[in-house]
Amino acid sequence: MSKYVRRRGVTLTNQGSRKLNQAKSEAEIEQNQRYTLESLSKKTGLTPNTLSKIFTCSLGVDKRTLKCCFDAFNLSLLADDYLYLKSEQDNQVQINPMPPAETYSFLEPVCNSPFKLLRDRNNAAQIKKMVQPQDDLQPRLPTAPGGQMPLYSVFYIDRPIIESLCYEGIQEPGTLLNIRAPKQMGKTSLMSRIIAYAKSLGYQTVSLNLQVADADILQDLEHFLQWFCARVSKELEFPNQIADFWDNSLGSKSTATDYFNDIILANLDRPLVIAIDELNQLFAYPDIAREFLQLLRTWSEQAKARVAESNSWHKLRLVTVHSTEIMMPPSINPSLLNTGLVINLPEFTPAQVQDLAQRWEQEITEPQIKQLMILLGGHPYRLQLAFYHLYQQTITLEELLENSESATALYAEHLQQQWWNLQRYDELLPIFTEIVNNPKPIEIKLSLGYQLQKMGLVNLEGDRASLSCELFRLFFMGVLN
Repeated sequence: MSKYVRRRGVTLTNQGSRKLNQAKSEAEIEQNQRYTLESLSKKTGLTPNTLSKIFTCSLGVDKRTLKCCFDAFNLSLLADDYLYLKSEQDNQVQINPMPPAETYSFLEPVCNSPFKLLRDRNNAAQIKKMVQPQDDLQPRLPTAPGGQMPLYSVFYIDRPIIESLCYEGIQEPGTLLNIRAPKQMGKTSLMSRIIAYAKSLGYQTVSLNLQVADADILQDLEHFLQWFCARVSKELEFPNQIADFWDNSLGSKSTATDYFNDIILANLDRPLVIAIDELNQLFAYPDIAREFLQLLRTWSEQAKARVAESNSWHKLRLVTVHSTEIMMPPSINPSLLNTGLVINLPEFTPAQVQDLAQRWEQEITEPQIKQLMILLGGHPYRLQLAFYHLYQQTITLEELLENSESATALYAEHLQQQWWNLQRYDELLPIFTEIVNNPKPIEIKLSLGYQLQKMGLVNLEGDRASLSCELFRLFFMGVLN
């Protein structure tokens, strides 16, 4: 057979994505407007579906299409800005949109809709009234970054394209949103805003965190599905009917499906959004994870049936969140996590860092932003922590940019967490040590490169990897050598 491998179009590299998003962000600041998929469509002449693939590094598009998008922002499409997808790389894409028949329309909502308000930063006060209790309207002093950002936080930096996809998607029956990124990238904060938006539409919502499930529950499928059904019932303030309803002769997944259909969905008169945080807790139990992921996919497919009147599942929408530092067991088919709309949260662009600096009342020049991003990358938590300490005047910008011991001390807990994550995978240590000891990108086996990239430790350009931020270098040189 021929050794020729059919190409599946092109997608942006990390470099190309940063370049395009930076140009878009700078244009937004200059024109004092946020680009939605609709406005981008008018600017570029490309369809919203194609634009969502480009900006979220989706399935390959035609090279001429990519060039058209770059031309709209007066950018030159260079060879390092894109790569060709081959058949064996199909599972490495960053976002898997719904099949063509399921794609969203992205039509402009009426002016008074909550979605319009959420996309218009000039209506920030109205957004707060929508999603924030009245008791929380008083100004608050900045608190140390970490964990979920409150809905009212002025320091939350939105990612307009991704949020548009999520807000539009959650309105579609059977939607399954899969949000993924390394820790402290803003996954749970985004999830909470999706839930707030769903509430503004009048939907019922349930938020579950698998960290609160006991280990013995996670180890047994029947116990886990009973716990899951019971938690959803409790959040909806429904009576717990598990004991009377459960039928072991039908099997756990079948009974859980019947419980959702007969007890939960049948008694709702509006859509239901269930958000599941820390899905990676199940990865330690591959058999349970595989069965549960298959069940979620089945429920999503049932909810997409065209006859809404006779289909209680039509009310269901699902959101899952997991951290990519946790390696998925090889016994789980990757396609189970590539169902629906897969969102990989990107790092901040220079324009977003400038925006964040202004919110923290910090005057910082473009060259300083460049230095700061070399030191910290575009990682939201690391940047938030830097600006918090600059605001508190516990460190100067010069000290921070020098990567001094006092700067490293600010990130001691974060660095130890990275080291703890890395130690779980012995096969990654040798190549990562080589990356740490080399200031220039080195060639790397792609399977290892992808995992290190998912952990947030390296930037990957083709088959060459470099350290994701200089903050890591001094620390890891000390613990690895």
